[in-house]
Amino acid sequence: MSTASHQPAAKPVAAPSTPGRTAEGEEIIAVADTLVLAYGLHPAEISRIPEGTATDNYAIVDQTGQRHFAKVYRTREHLDLERASVELSEYAADGGVATARATRTREHELIETHGRLPMSLWSYVPHTETTEGNLAGARWAAVGTAMGRLHTRLATHPAAAPTLELGAAVCDVVTARDRFERLIHAYQHRPRLGGQVAGAVRRIRDRTANRPTSGRRRI
Repeated sequence: MSTASHQPAAKPVAAPSTPGRTAEGEEIIAVADTLVLAYGLHPAEISRIPEGTATDNYAIVDQTGQRHFAKVYRTREHLDLERASVELSEYAADGGVATARATRTREHELIETHGRLPMSLWSYVPHTETTEGNLAGARWAAVGTAMGRLHTRLATHPAAAPTLELGAAVCDVVTARDRFERLIHAYQHRPRLGGQVAGAVRRIRDRTANRPTSGRRRI
């Protein structure tokens, strides 16, 4: 899910004068170029948002005054997974979950991958906070309500439908039991075993004493 923070101060769309042009300034120019070429959007201001674990995030104001949120992906290695994440976010938004909406490129793609920067563009959600921000009091209750709505919506996703699999396809019971037996044997032969651990090992041995030791279980 993607939302934008309201924390950064505005910066004009301009790279630092050379010499001394910074990597961030270069990326801001690349973001501006991508917005124009891929989205047909002409930015008036681009501001770096400090938060971001796997992406570089920017708040954008276009020439009409509308605000946007851009995520620049630092690598192209996992863009398929990133695209699936955007699709899931859109699915949640379609179900009424309060989250930002993705803006498609001119080619109707959720992520721009053809230009200088792999990037996704989103609607800007004002007055939001992350868990690293200033969540307090009633805002935590609001977070709980939103998470409940999110879980309810995701439970209706086709991928959430349960499937039945042969037990042998999920777990090799024989191999798992052998590993379990070796672990218990190793604990039993330790020179010193704490009282609680010794009691736990004894109870496990008692409970498994009459269980079958061979064969595969099936559902």
